[in-house]
Amino acid sequence: DGLLDRIGREDLAGEDRDELLKLLLLRGFTEKAYDYALYYGPVSSTGDGLIMATREGIDADTRLLEYGKRYPNGIEVSEGIAKSTINGNIPAWTMSAILVNKEGERVVNEKASNRTILEAELEQTGQELFLVMDQATFDVWKDALGYDVQAYLDLNGTALPIFGHGDTIEEAASAAGIDGEALSKTVELYNSFVEAGEDSDFGRSKDYMTLEIGDGPYYIVEQKPRFATTMGGLVIDTELHVINKDGEIISGLYAAGDVVGGVMGDDSPSGANSGWAVTSGKLAAESIAAAIGEAAEDEAA
Repeated sequence: DGLLDRIGREDLAGEDRDELLKLLLLRGFTEKAYDYALYYGPVSSTGDGLIMATREGIDADTRLLEYGKRYPNGIEVSEGIAKSTINGNIPAWTMSAILVNKEGERVVNEKASNRTILEAELEQTGQELFLVMDQATFDVWKDALGYDVQAYLDLNGTALPIFGHGDTIEEAASAAGIDGEALSKTVELYNSFVEAGEDSDFGRSKDYMTLEIGDGPYYIVEQKPRFATTMGGLVIDTELHVINKDGEIISGLYAAGDVVGGVMGDDSPSGANSGWAVTSGKLAAESIAAAIGEAAEDEAA
């Protein structure tokens, strides 16, 4: 009773950093998680479930709210907001795309896990990497993205997101704001690895080193951490009842999907949250149906 009166409503109109940060904190993200990643989820995800369930008098317990699900492949399309490039990156790795830092150096196996790439990315200048592609690879990458990037290309590195390009490696690097001389050496070294069939620096599989970085123009695209959901959330039992801070079931309150905390620890495989949403939604519905059935039987008796 009175549960809906406890739902917190925050002003969604504010677009400055402080307002956005406040919303993200309410969703369960720490300031640290926000500082290290751009948001790419829906604007409607403002954490109403968490806000409601943790209000005084309901006092739902939570876990792992300090962790966000982060990926290393975002472009900053507006301040603090990202789009994903993962659909383009996947086919680009089968060609000649590489990742470099602002100093123009490779720092990670491009076919490593997202988590490994993210950890390397966070250690770099500006906590970002850059995707380097020749014309043939860029054409495939662009077509696979699922959205148009011509407006970003037209800016040529003069504004976010960084999409630097040029007829030579050095010209593209200059547009992207990275070290062109070092990048030229990196490209030369990588091509020698392709020719030898072995990545002596980072162990990229030869199955993904079949093409050298070839003819230009060349394209350099920023890669920044992005997130859409917290890994943490509400504590539940095996029947998906929400548990309070005293370890007791909150009568009539169930949780499913991303609002539940700690299902996969501090990280999750790509797509796994979708499976959890479907499974937990079904289980919650079954628990609710069973509770309604038991209540009807008790009333009839």
